[in-house]
Amino acid sequence: MLKITLNSPVPIYTQLCDGIKAMVQSGELQPNDALPSIRSLSAQLDVASNTVARAYMELERAGVIISNGRKGSYISPKAPVQDKATMKIFKGPLRELIAQGMGQDEIIRIFNQNLKEIFD
Repeated sequence: MLKITLNSPVPIYTQLCDGIKAMVQSGELQPNDALPSIRSLSAQLDVASNTVARAYMELERAGVIISNGRKGSYISPKAPVQDKATMKIFKGPLRELIAQGMGQDEIIRIFNQNLKEIFD
């Protein structure tokens, strides 16, 4: 389910893009799944149709969705879907760190530090 925060400093169309990408990454949306029409989603979220249209356009540029005019928009068969097994790799160690009393910010800092060391 897509959720937006109207008073967020992040533009609504960006929130929509990020939300749909996250749903694809998590497997909630699969390749070839239909997305709601622009009008339908704008009414559901109570945002302007142009905002949803812009988000869909950005997602199409990124290769996440395919728009087929009146036939609607669909998740691209080539959309980067996250493998559930890959997602599970992180859950155990993360739960262990949380059990040791680490907070989210500390875990993110350590994770980013390790990524930097590996990729630099």
